[in-house]
Parts: sequence; C-alpha cells; structure tokens
Amino acid sequence: MKRRTPLCRLQPLALALLLASAVVQAQTAAVPLYDNLGNHQYLITTSDPQAQRYFDQGLRLYYAFNHQEALRAFREAVRLDPACAMCHWGIALSLGPNINAPMDPAAAEPAVAALQRAREGQASDAERALVDALAARYANPAPENRSALDRAYAEAMAKVVRQYPDNQDAAALYAEALMDISPWQYWEPDGEPRPDTPQILSQLERVIAANPQHPGACHFFIHAV
Repeated sequence: MKRRTPLCRLQPLALALLLASAVVQAQTAAVPLYDNLGNHQYLITTSDPQAQRYFDQGLRLYYAFNHQEALRAFREAVRLDPACAMCHWGIALSLGPNINAPMDPAAAEPAVAALQRAREGQASDAERALVDALAARYANPAPENRSALDRAYAEAMAKVVRQYPDNQDAAALYAEALMDISPWQYWEPDGEPRPDTPQILSQLERVIAANPQHPGACHFFIHAV
C-alpha cells in the first residue's frame, strides 16, 4: 500500500509555492507603464527598449513633480539595463531637492551611489555631461546647508547648456536648478525679478518656443511666473 504524504505537510508547501508565485507576479507588475502621461521622450544610450520606455516615464513623472513614482520608473529601467548610465542618473536626480520639498539628508548616500554607477555606465558625451553636472549637487554626508551645492549644480548645468544649446531637457533642468536655489521666491514684493529669474525665464521661454508641449519647461514656467 502506497504511503501518502500527510496533508499537514502539503499545505505549507503549497502555500509557500503560491506565495512565491504571487511575489514574482507582484514584482513583474509593480511598475506599470502608463499610456496617459504624454509622449515626451529623451533618447538615451540603452540596449533595452523597455528601459528606454521606463526612463521616459520616469522623466515625465519627474517633470510632473511625482518624484516617488519617477524613482520607481528609473529603478525599473536600471533593473532592465544596469549598464544604462542615464537610468542611474534619473534615480539620483529624483532623490534631490525640488521647489516643494528640501532634500532628505538620508537620500545623499543613495544619490551619490547612483551617480557612481552612472559614471561607470554606458553613455554619450552629452549624457556624461549631465551625469557630471548632477554630481555637483550632492555630498555624502549631506551638509546642513545645501545652498553651495545647489548653486554649484546650477552653474554646472549652465555649462552643459552652453555646450549643448539644442538640448531642451538640459535647458529645462538648468532652469529648475536655478529655481531650487530660492524656491517660490522669484520676484521681489514690488514685482521686480530676483537675480536668477531672468535666466530662468529665458531658458524656459526658448524651450517652449521650440517645443510648446515640453512638459518640464511648461510646468516650471507656471511656477516661475
């Protein structure tokens, strides 16, 4: 007579298999690709078309100030193509400060780590310029006062824009870098622009003139004025 495996032994095994399957399915579907975020694209150096799609989604979400979802998209792009420098750059970018929130000091270490991996990855000359500029934005450990880092990043982005004047995303990000220096303080009480405001508007206006649908330039311009 065949011996039967006790039911009490089968149940935990079956449960474990079900849980493992559920985890795999959840990881696969954890970062959906949305079809309602516009069609803005920034072509990057990657060997994986899906990584490009997730990078574009991350950039669109970043421009929409949804930094946490942008992070998820960039991390998925990295998972698909670990050698993609700009995918790591996107992670570091999203971990930084923005006009609505200061940078979490705890984000300094992962931001610096992401930039290190970006520098080791595959990239064009223009992409390397963006990576090097972003490196000026972070220090680990994070200082109590970020003002010098924020200014250094803006100055580094100014150099990128001078080197690649037709790069619309670089121009939009340069304008944002200037905005991050003094969030929500772009105009004096009498209506006169503050020192960085003319440059902010100049960069955003020229991007919008060339591409009226640029999501970053349009969003930043709204807040600048």
